[in-house]
Amino acid sequence: MRWKPKPGEVTKMQREAWAVLLILILAGGALFIHATTTTEEYSRCNIGWNGTSALAAEEIRDLATLPPGATLLILAPDRPFSPEEAGYLRTFLESGGRLLIADEDGSANHLLADLGSRMRVRPENLASLERDHAEPGLITGYVVGNASPFAGVETVLVNRPAAVEGGEPLIETSILTWNDADGDGRVSGDETFARRAVAAREGNLTVLGDPSLFVNAMLAENPTFIENLGPILIDAAHSRTGTANPIVNTILWIEERPPAVAAIAALAVLPVAYRFGRREND
Repeated sequence: MRWKPKPGEVTKMQREAWAVLLILILAGGALFIHATTTTEEYSRCNIGWNGTSALAAEEIRDLATLPPGATLLILAPDRPFSPEEAGYLRTFLESGGRLLIADEDGSANHLLADLGSRMRVRPENLASLERDHAEPGLITGYVVGNASPFAGVETVLVNRPAAVEGGEPLIETSILTWNDADGDGRVSGDETFARRAVAAREGNLTVLGDPSLFVNAMLAENPTFIENLGPILIDAAHSRTGTANPIVNTILWIEERPPAVAAIAALAVLPVAYRFGRREND
């Protein structure tokens, strides 16, 4: 006859089992957090200063499904746009949608040309004597254009922005700004002071020369600008908001497919149901 503890009696073995289970749960949680985060710049899975996990936005992967009147952000694009995708964006703009392209290395210039825009991103290592921090690349930009994202905003803090040529300027640096080509943090050689436009627009198309405006560390620096944007969509198919982490990508793949979620839930429940069934039979 198998011995059974009295009701309410907890054996030493049971206490040890619960302690081991708790340790395994905590260790598993820590391992899960470590495995499902990344340090990749602009990634939605990066909770660090240079990630975009804190940016309230919904990802969209098919530009053919863009809702009219929405605001779409293309953040640090690193993949080319097909002619069909450029056509979807032209239709989106013509229907009243707002398109924000944040780019600092000129990758968006081909798309801008396909959209019929004259604006271009010119990568430069801009530095300024007019800044809020000791780092010369953290520049104070002045709002000079009349656009809804900058309503009620006088200055915007930008981080090593690129210059934006063409269009109606929206943000300009002070005249105490130069292209620090040699990276020494001071005006030297043939470097000269000059104003630079770091944001401009043509109608509903806005180009920002600083993708870091949307990273976690910069959101608190420009709260009114972020609030003015309202609900936004991020083009996840071309922006650098993804990750190369295979575990994260597997989880995201599962989350986007309800049948897969249901199958995994069933697999998780079966062992529990089996265990309870055995205990009742005992």
